[in-house]
Amino acid sequence: MRFLIVDDSDSSRKHLRQVIAEMGHEVIGEGHDGEQAVALYASLRPDVVVMDVIMPKLNGIEALQAIRANDPQACVVMTCSLRSCETAFASERCGAMYFLTKPFQDSALRKVIRKLAGRRPVQGGPSERQPALQWAASQPERGQWTSAPSQPQVKPSDSSVP
Repeated sequence: MRFLIVDDSDSSRKHLRQVIAEMGHEVIGEGHDGEQAVALYASLRPDVVVMDVIMPKLNGIEALQAIRANDPQACVVMTCSLRSCETAFASERCGAMYFLTKPFQDSALRKVIRKLAGRRPVQGGPSERQPALQWAASQPERGQWTSAPSQPQVKPSDSSVP
């Protein structure tokens, strides 16, 4: 599969790139903010985007919304260092397929990549999107999270997204 990595942390991008490459997949682009995520997705059309929530310019939730507005079949994995079910549920409502809480184990990322490889045709074919966000192996079972408010407050370009 072809991946786009978007994270404002150089070390996070490097780590993601290494794990993805070790699994035999290709990183075709990298960005460090939400605006770059949207532009790179439009020009590169990756099979999978791995994107952080908290970034400058556009946050990850806003970038996810923009990407999915242009391509409803976009396959996006969100990451975040905040342990907030509200952030995960906001990602789900905007169309993310998986959510990884940083720091995550390499095994959790590998599990997500294996699941994606088994379900999504590569290079722009039709996707078989999951009906709801899937929690990575390092995450608690869905029932262990408390319910998020029905309308979480995700503010545009807010670096403190819940």
